[in-house]
Amino acid sequence: MFRDAVDSDLENIAVLARNNELLVPPLDEAAFARMLHWLHTGAPKGPRLQIVFEDEGEILAHFGAVPFEMKVGAQRIMAAFAANIVIDKVARNKALFFPLQKSFAKLLAQLGYAFSYGVMTRPVALKAHLATGWKKVGDVMVFARPVSSGAIIGKLYPRLGLQGVIRALALPVQTVFDWFTLGGRHRVQIEEVPDFGTSLDPFLARWVETQQVTAVRSSEILNWRFVDFAERKYRIHVARTGTQVKGYMVTRKMPMHQFSTLALVDLIAMNDDAETASALLDHCATVARDENVDLIATAFPEHYCFRNLLKRKGFFRTAEKFTLVTKASGGTALPMNSDTFDQWFINWFDHDFV
Repeated sequence: MFRDAVDSDLENIAVLARNNELLVPPLDEAAFARMLHWLHTGAPKGPRLQIVFEDEGEILAHFGAVPFEMKVGAQRIMAAFAANIVIDKVARNKALFFPLQKSFAKLLAQLGYAFSYGVMTRPVALKAHLATGWKKVGDVMVFARPVSSGAIIGKLYPRLGLQGVIRALALPVQTVFDWFTLGGRHRVQIEEVPDFGTSLDPFLARWVETQQVTAVRSSEILNWRFVDFAERKYRIHVARTGTQVKGYMVTRKMPMHQFSTLALVDLIAMNDDAETASALLDHCATVARDENVDLIATAFPEHYCFRNLLKRKGFFRTAEKFTLVTKASGGTALPMNSDTFDQWFINWFDHDFV
């Protein structure tokens, strides 16, 4: 039977994830259970939206959504980011996916969410969701900037051998690349901080009001997203001119495929403030070198206001992408189709695993 998840289910859901190769290192089962609590019950706003399928006392499927307050045009509404769907491999002959989606859609409306959204990377998963009423909105592209070209080449072509030679030859190329793409004059000071203070709220409120479709940022929301679950080890960097807040970025060191990566999870500056965005991207490169990673990766749609700046700072569009999908339950139709995708501001802030 399908039912709402409760706290006592979390450890069993973690076991379900482990048994189906979805327990992402370095999380163990206990940390995964804490992560589920953080995502689904710890958010500042929005009721819990988690479903399990139980058969003879054993949990065989789980589907959860992360509550996000959204600004859509002039409205403030609640949306749910679909995440952590898992169906036990021994139960897949029970055809649970479609009834799971039906239960999720019913609960979405009952709890007052205007819509759900998610990002897909696997074509088979995208096809299955579209068949249950989800709508494709657009693609969120992954951009990368090399930090250690030698390490990247060595990992892409390990059969070449001569890793030390490759690194030595690539070092001057990387140095020239950095010289041409980084730096520039600006008046912005950047400070790493342990959390988001309320002094950032006036800036965050102004930024939110400039956006058409975005997950809302406030000090309370940002501290939940980036501070409360310490295992993620996010680093927060705030940009100021004097005492005036100009923007921020959040980074996290993590593996992506075979590469050691600094994920640029969230970068916020006013749309017309290229100076602050440039300073933050330069600082991101400094953090990446300190973290000794192979590359920096971030995700934005092609219409991102600082897309050309990313290019000038040495970011390349990769072949990786996430397809944004939505499922409406009423309240607004604005974000539910591809015609409005260019109004979205979306990055890895909205993602549950980055």
